[in-house]
Amino acid sequence: MRPGVKFLHSLFEVTHVEFQTYDLINHKLAFSSGIAHQLLGYPEDEFFDLSNDFYKRIIHPDDYHIVEETIKKIMQSKDGEVIEMTVRVRRSDGYYIWVNSRQMIYQRTPDGKVCSIIREVEDVTNLVELQRELEQKVQQLKIVSYKNSHLLRSPVASIIGLVDLIEEHGITSEHNKRILYFLKDVITKLDDVIHEINDAARVE
Repeated sequence: MRPGVKFLHSLFEVTHVEFQTYDLINHKLAFSSGIAHQLLGYPEDEFFDLSNDFYKRIIHPDDYHIVEETIKKIMQSKDGEVIEMTVRVRRSDGYYIWVNSRQMIYQRTPDGKVCSIIREVEDVTNLVELQRELEQKVQQLKIVSYKNSHLLRSPVASIIGLVDLIEEHGITSEHNKRILYFLKDVITKLDDVIHEINDAARVE
């Protein structure tokens, strides 16, 4: 193996990123750095066969419209313009993983028609799952904020108003005064805590 080829092969192995050349005239894979078929678990010959029609047989059915839209964008793009997409791809064991790819025009025919593209493909399953977890956490914070603002804040505000009303009319019993002052102090602290929770939720 020549030094330059060996270096590229080692680079592909280290980065775990797939590099491809795809033939848009014949709708099939022309070159693969070898990472994708290892990642997906298909033998190399089968992986090349599955690449027909831009991997239609292993792209998730709900995502293939993204592939079609991406191809249209590529055909209308300028040389050097990078087009990205993220779709689910089926592994040999039937499990789908998320992959992000960046592609751009590689070659054109003499009349200017796009005939091939180069692609960089990477497994982003962990990133997508992390994003979903974060979205769930944000939704939970919104629910907490809503409950604090509407379900908890309202009765607390009513109690504060009642305490103020009692104070305005005066209390003669020292014992009742102490109870009222204690109640007012507790409610004020609870109200401050609710405000802090709401402020934290808005920041998140």
